[in-house]
Amino acid sequence: MFISGFEFMVPDIDDDELEDMMMRGPTAREAKMGDHDMMFKALGNPVRRKIIMSIGAFGKSLPDVVKEAGADRSQVDYHLDFLKKGEYATVEGDMVRLTDKGLGLLANI
Repeated sequence: MFISGFEFMVPDIDDDELEDMMMRGPTAREAKMGDHDMMFKALGNPVRRKIIMSIGAFGKSLPDVVKEAGADRSQVDYHLDFLKKGEYATVEGDMVRLTDKGLGLLANI
């Protein structure tokens, strides 16, 4: 294929091979890179770092996390959703706890 001065090598694959590639999911390497990206995003935000430090190793009530993070409830909810999706935190009733992955983040702050 030739596009405005650039030549591209397009692999010769059929529709079945393309579908298999799309359905296979990430490789172990790709998954690990995705985990690292999530970790950097989690630690890269100062509000999330405050939330993680507030929760600590033993967990904390949501109102206490909101107070200690110095953010309003909607901000804390937004960042907790991110941490839950990344499997860094869980919320059970009014208690917020870090998962093993979340404790790994805490150790790196």
